[in-house]
Amino acid sequence: MAFRGATFLLFVNWLCIVMWLTSTMESSESTVTVIATNDTYITRTAGFGPRIPEEGLLLNVIAVESLDPTEETTACHGPIPAPKDKYNPWVALVERGGECTFAQKVRNMQQSGAQAVIVGDNQKNGLVTMYAREDTSDITVPSVFITQNHYRELQYFSMDLGQGFAVLLMPDEEDWPILDAVMFVILSPAFAVLFMFFLWKMRERRQRLADLAPPEVVSNLPVKVFFKSKVEDNDAIECVICLEEYVDEDELRILPCKHEYHVACIDKWLITRKKFCPTCKRDICAPSETTPLLGSGMQPDYASGSSSNGNTSASANSFSSTASLASPTLASTGAASEQDDRPSEVIIPVSEHPVAEEPTAERPSSSTEEESHVLNRV
Repeated sequence: MAFRGATFLLFVNWLCIVMWLTSTMESSESTVTVIATNDTYITRTAGFGPRIPEEGLLLNVIAVESLDPTEETTACHGPIPAPKDKYNPWVALVERGGECTFAQKVRNMQQSGAQAVIVGDNQKNGLVTMYAREDTSDITVPSVFITQNHYRELQYFSMDLGQGFAVLLMPDEEDWPILDAVMFVILSPAFAVLFMFFLWKMRERRQRLADLAPPEVVSNLPVKVFFKSKVEDNDAIECVICLEEYVDEDELRILPCKHEYHVACIDKWLITRKKFCPTCKRDICAPSETTPLLGSGMQPDYASGSSSNGNTSASANSFSSTASLASPTLASTGAASEQDDRPSEVIIPVSEHPVAEEPTAERPSSSTEEESHVLNRV
């Protein structure tokens, strides 16, 4: 059972690793660093288009509204005039929103000649991953997403440093978190093993507590006072726990197995170590031989025998009464039968029809009945 639990935990850990790596690779982070001020901003790479190369991109930032005064900051109205050659290569700075998707913004700036696109949030939210439902196989420039505060700061640099200030777009090392993945792979099984060790210790503790005798059970065991004058041949004269001889007036605890020990010694043994007798290893909490029988509601054999004997006696009495009613002659000759040493046999005359179905005849007079009895006796 423990092996199955450990296998399941390891499987869950590996599944979490795969999900974490997948989510990290789909929505990796990158950075934008302003060369003039060395300010670095965390950005989120889009889910479409190519990624920023490992060597990075050194580009000049051009705000889209600075190229065409009639163009909004959202870049939703198609290509705009390209900046002067001195600003090449350049990265377009646009704002989220408008009546177009992220992919359409990037596509418009790509057609205008931008080598990359920075999309700033129009609300005070965190970083999001830009996705597109339509086909984006025609997008060949990378794009990143930044928060609203960082977008405002880049706009401020555009006015303060002038149009076309240089920035460096770099992929973050978490794009391929090899070191983090290795650490996660190493530590996850370690935590799983630690958890299994904790479960094992808890189970061991429960087992240890199950092997101890409850204090109330121990206190209910009988106690006697030892006197050497009352010691018999088979009685122990020393405690096998402390190995000291009994002296007069020592209190001895008597276990169900009839072994005796010092009260202090055996109580500590039963409550803190084992609930078994140190000599015969009998469980003091186990039921006695008669307890299961009485506890299950069953009665001993003699009780059932008495009941059956009672039923037999009742049947015999009923049989005897029936025999007496069926044969009045036998009832009148009972005194003579008692004087006979041989066991008397009860013979019931068999008739073709039950007694109850015989026709009722007139009852003879008492004198006639006596004569009939005399004749039968002769």
